[in-house]
Amino acid sequence: MMEHFYYKNLAYVQTKVDSDTLEKIKIESKFIFDNQSTFKKVNTELAGNLEKQYSTNKAKSILESYLTPLADEYYKISQETERCPGWEIDDLWINFQKKYEHNPLHNHSGDLSFVMWVQIPYDLEEELSLSNCKDSNTPTNSLFEFVFTDFLGRLVTHRVEVDKSYEGTIIMFPSLLNHAVHPFHTSDEYRISISGNLYMKRSKKKLISYE
Repeated sequence: MMEHFYYKNLAYVQTKVDSDTLEKIKIESKFIFDNQSTFKKVNTELAGNLEKQYSTNKAKSILESYLTPLADEYYKISQETERCPGWEIDDLWINFQKKYEHNPLHNHSGDLSFVMWVQIPYDLEEELSLSNCKDSNTPTNSLFEFVFTDFLGRLVTHRVEVDKSYEGTIIMFPSLLNHAVHPFHTSDEYRISISGNLYMKRSKKKLISYE
């Protein structure tokens, strides 16, 4: 099942992998974590303020059957046409995010980008009830956040309240869409995610955001 999310001039699409696929990704994640010295670190290529970020080509073959249809779906709703150009999936990377680490506001290369959550080690309600943010009018502990301008030129945000139920969930969005990942505080385990970029085949046309 694919779901569409619209927020003013923002659109992203979302799906969830089956349990067998998630288990394969978790096994690959553990293998990478246990053999870090044999995998390419990609910290200098990424914006994340994370110690452990590695290239993962095997995850591409595991997830391709989900990524291409999801990209087709985004193309249909944003370009309002059934004729999809085909996609090239760039190298994927895995993030092992520990307590207090964060991913600052940034965007990606490519036409479309995605994030898949593999492991969420905290309880969202507990994160948002901590003393540093419980009385704030903008609580953001642990949240994934999009930042963009609306049709009036105002800077607005859309927060994705990622919790344990998001394990196995993939969201896909325009690569130039700014986004950030806020730090979590309540667990000593790793928050694990996989990300990557997709390029349209046979065309240099850039995707536009849905308006």
